[in-house]
This record gives sequence, C-alpha cells and structure tokens, in this order.
Amino acid sequence: MKKVYILGIALGVCVLLSSCNDEWKDELYGQMISFKAPIASNGVNDIYIRYQSDGSGLYKLPVIVSGSQDNNRDIDVKIGVDNDTLSILNTEKYLNRQDLWYKQLPDQFYSFPNGNVCRIPAGKNVQTYDIDFHLAELDLNEKWVLPLTIEESSSYTQNIRKGYYKALLNIRLFNDYSGTYTASGMNVYLGESNNDPATVNTRSVRVVDDKSIFFYAGTWWEEDENRHKYKVIVEFGDGVTDEDGVVTGQLTVKAGDTANEAQIKSYGQCKYMRSVEPHKTQPYIELHTTVMYLNYYFTDITSDPNNPIRYRVTGSMTMQRQINTLIPDKDQAILW
Repeated sequence: MKKVYILGIALGVCVLLSSCNDEWKDELYGQMISFKAPIASNGVNDIYIRYQSDGSGLYKLPVIVSGSQDNNRDIDVKIGVDNDTLSILNTEKYLNRQDLWYKQLPDQFYSFPNGNVCRIPAGKNVQTYDIDFHLAELDLNEKWVLPLTIEESSSYTQNIRKGYYKALLNIRLFNDYSGTYTASGMNVYLGESNNDPATVNTRSVRVVDDKSIFFYAGTWWEEDENRHKYKVIVEFGDGVTDEDGVVTGQLTVKAGDTANEAQIKSYGQCKYMRSVEPHKTQPYIELHTTVMYLNYYFTDITSDPNNPIRYRVTGSMTMQRQINTLIPDKDQAILW
C-alpha cells in the first residue's frame, strides 16, 4: 500500500511539473501585440510634430510583436480610436479641473491612410502605422490627445501589461523657438522697483505659428484657472547672421488675450540670438541655442481684483536643443 501511495505522489509531481513546464513554454514562446508609446510622467505619450502653416503632419506609430522568437507570419493588427481611457485619466489626474483636462482630438484633424489595419509581415517584429494629421485651425491653447487601442482579434493576443495595447498620443507641435526655456534670468519686479525680484526656474513655451510662441507672464502659474489672461505672445522677426554664424533679430511682444485685461505691454528693445555649436564630447551632436531678451509690463488683476498690481519683467530666457546630425530627418534628429 505504501509503495502505491508513493508512486501516486511521484506521478502527481510529474504531472504538475509537466504542467508548469508547458505554461513556461507558453509564456516564453507566446507572441503579443503592443504599441511603442511609453507613458511619461504626465500620463500620456508625447509626440512631436513640426508646425506647418497648412496644418499637415505625419506620425509613424510603432506596432510591436513581442516574444523570444521572431515573427514568422503576416499579422493584421486592428487599430481603433479609444473613446474611454482619456476621460478616466483626466478624472484621476485633474479631478474636476476641466480647464486642465486633455481634449480628445476631433476626427476631422487626423486620418489613417492605410485604414484601421497595420500589417506586420512575416520576418518583422516592428511595423509603423501611419497617422496623417490635418491640424489647420486647431485651437493650440488646448492639450490635444489622440487615444488609440489595439482591438481584440482571434489572430493575435493583446499585450495588456501596463496598458501596452493603448496609446494616448499627446500632440506637441513645435517650431524653431518652442520648448522648455531656462527662465531664472527673467526678473519680475514690483512696479519700477529694482529690489528682490521674483523668478521661476523654467518656462514652457508653446507654438502659436511658425514664427511665434507664447508663455505666461511673470511667474504666473501655468495651471492657474486664469492663465489665459496672462498669455504673452512673442513673434520672431527676420534675423541677421554675423561672421560667427550667430543670428540676431527683433522680437515683437503682445498680449495673447484680445481684451488684454492684464495690460501686457513691451518696453525698450526686445531681441533674440540663435547660435549653433558642436557638443564638447559628442561631435555628432549639435547644440542649437536660442536666447530671448525681453522687457514687458503686466498687471495682476485676479489675485485681488479690487487692488490690481503692476509688474515689470526684464531679462533673458534660454533654450538649448540637441540635434543628432547622424539622423537625416532633422525633425526626427531632435533629442527631446
């Protein structure tokens, strides 16, 4: 009896081990479909598209076959617009602050030239899915997101780990002057005083058109409910190049709010300088530096509406881009 009992246990262990081995093989050799659209700290995947006056733009979204073996068959991946995930993200991230919510890009501003299918051919593990953007007349004051999903199919398995089958594409239009500027050199004074200026470390500078950008006045909080009243638009004029290749030109500063309740007004000379120099340790990297020298006034009319406060802002803001010269497409060569 004891021998039979021991034999039964041994057989049971063998069955369990065999089952575990089979599961291990399934996990190792199984292939799943996902997007290459990593989520940043802002909860979305930033994609950078150069501003074009006609609103056109193309983005190639990588679609991936994962697994330890190469893909050995043609796979037609169905891609659709995800109308649910963005609202969940907005609620979790911003609660009831709807002025900060990401907006879903309306369908007239994009199209899929190859339909809603991305074919990954045998022998390839990555295939890009083309998205054409038509962004003319898009309100650039909003944060626009195109939410996509890999749809279910019996011919493949979605990679559901960490939402890899979702892509929340946050459209970041850029021109030669937009980006994140070091702003510690911009001093914000109370009236005509020259004492104890306020500063911020950085300023996010966004696109208006191919020659213009905007940011918020002084140290104004970029997520304040009244931020639209404090929008400063800066237009870059034609520049002159000196013998060292440095471009210098004039800046035009004006209010982004047509009513100009904040009384934004420039004074003195506002100008810019742009230069290109090689990286000190990586010769294939170029450093493109833009410096804005600005002088303007604005009035805080919302902190205490009964007692508006006039401020004077003067100084410089600097942005530096790194360009990989080994990449032929200049827009793709920017190291964001």
